[in-house]
Amino acid sequence: MTGPRISQLDHVIRTKGVYLEFYDPDGIRHGGLPTYPYRWAPPGLLTVRQLRAKQLRPGGQDIAAQIIWRKGRRVAYLYREDLAKPKRTATPAQLAAIAKALRARRICSTCHTEKPYYIARSLGECNDCARRWIYTCS
Repeated sequence: MTGPRISQLDHVIRTKGVYLEFYDPDGIRHGGLPTYPYRWAPPGLLTVRQLRAKQLRPGGQDIAAQIIWRKGRRVAYLYREDLAKPKRTATPAQLAAIAKALRARRICSTCHTEKPYYIARSLGECNDCARRWIYTCS
């Protein structure tokens, strides 16, 4: 698999003799995927977050390329924007179920009141009930 070449990086390699560890548009050195350095992805290739920002999703397409930085410890996969599909929207029933679940996270299991914040799972009850228990035990 060969990815698009970046003329600026090719020029630096050719004229200055610089070795760029994470520039491999032919995919020979890094697992068969075209690889680019951080912030050097060619136009038309986007990460999942960048696709989401444009209201798109990969839509089942294969990974087109990757970006690697920090000695190979960090990888971001790139997808083709032209093959991306529109982001799916939730149905009214799904939105209602989400609202119900989020409301349940605001109801205290001890005093059964709805709070304006989500109740910490580590406490299992609202801050008021947790404070009462701490002060009565000490």
